[in-house]
Amino acid sequence: MLKLINWVVATLAVLIVATACDENNVGTSILDTEASIVVDSTFTVVCSPEINNKMTPRSLTHLLGAINVKGYGTLESDFVTEFMPSSEIDTVGVGLNDIDSVRLLLKVPMGQYVGDSIVPMKVDVYKLHKSLPFPIYSDFDTKDYYYKSDLLGSRSYSMTSVNQDSILLAEYNSSTGNTDTYYQIAVSMPKSIGTGLYNLYTTNPSVLRDPESFKQYFPGIYATTSYGNGRVTKISSTMMRVYYRKHGTKDNGSDTIYERSANYLGTAPEVVTNNNIRYTPSAEIKAMADAGEPVVVSPAGYNVKINMPVNDILNRFTKLETEGQIVLNTVTLTVPVTEIANSAGIAPPQYMLLVKASDKDKFFANSTLPDNKTSFYTEYNKTTKTYSFTGLRTYVKSVLDGEFAGEDGIEDFYLIPVDATFIQSRDYLGNIKKTLTDMIPQLSTPAMAKIGKPKIVATFSKKNYSK
Repeated sequence: MLKLINWVVATLAVLIVATACDENNVGTSILDTEASIVVDSTFTVVCSPEINNKMTPRSLTHLLGAINVKGYGTLESDFVTEFMPSSEIDTVGVGLNDIDSVRLLLKVPMGQYVGDSIVPMKVDVYKLHKSLPFPIYSDFDTKDYYYKSDLLGSRSYSMTSVNQDSILLAEYNSSTGNTDTYYQIAVSMPKSIGTGLYNLYTTNPSVLRDPESFKQYFPGIYATTSYGNGRVTKISSTMMRVYYRKHGTKDNGSDTIYERSANYLGTAPEVVTNNNIRYTPSAEIKAMADAGEPVVVSPAGYNVKINMPVNDILNRFTKLETEGQIVLNTVTLTVPVTEIANSAGIAPPQYMLLVKASDKDKFFANSTLPDNKTSFYTEYNKTTKTYSFTGLRTYVKSVLDGEFAGEDGIEDFYLIPVDATFIQSRDYLGNIKKTLTDMIPQLSTPAMAKIGKPKIVATFSKKNYSK
């Protein structure tokens, strides 16, 4: 008779725990068996660095500035973007001559920069003279898309001189329920942008309802650093705001003029936007990569190619299958990292994606989310200094079931630093639930880490046939 078992999983290299080994319990039925758990961590995982200087940073987040950090290297980033126009423009009590001014507003979340907060930097904004290509990549060259003579505006800024070159503001975030504090860098634009949009709305409003038509009218902007080095800043939103006067009537019937403003243009998922990233690794990083030591660096630095021992796990399964009835319970990958010394506090990536190599490009191109079958993600554990992927059984089982039969590279995966976007909600008990809504190659902030020796642990349940 089969005994009731409390399963205990140990973490030794290979451990077989017998829980029903009564030698008198002999029979020919599978039910008369020894029952055990097998935990195997003897598998070898091979890693190697791979340059990642061309990616598709499909994001509304922009990175602006330049840094030279000892231990990390040099990073320069500017951006190009098309705009989604507002389909409605206020014309009631507003005439063409009431358009007062236009500003490009760059929103910087509080503390979202790497480098020196006080160093003065200057951003120049140019008008594009033709539409951006699609797809577009992080190594995009802007030289054929703008003219130096088409400068729309410039602004010096830092992250400390509040109310001078940047403004400290706060707003309610409906996704998190919190109040977010941010800097707003305001770049004065030609008034003609505002009057032109007003005229377009009053004469041909359909253009403002179609991004494809609108980019023929206004292809977009190129924003780049013309002065300063020592800070890279995250810009969470980019919009064009028009300030105008509105004529109205007070309650007592007297005429009055109101000061108003509205966002006529803004970035959106429907239009093309791109971060143009130029990264040169430090001598230390380059030496590690040249020696084959796995290292991740973002943005547009290095990913890690990882060879998952799927066939070895299947061979282990097949061997155990000759001894009894086998079930693959779990497959877990733990990736230890070492922080790389640097002069700017650049840390390991917050989120890491593990994706099948053959799916890497289409994962980002198609705005895919991890499916826990061929793609997985996890958050960095600062205490253990590890990334832990716990759901790999699904992929191994799919291979075992023949789903990828005849396909090359079933063991090839990538470790890629990513940015993850969540929305928060509360259940009826008030507990906060985070739901992943978007994932892109990391570009929100520089990050890096040296990858240690990964460890894969496969856990099996085994019922030995009776002797």
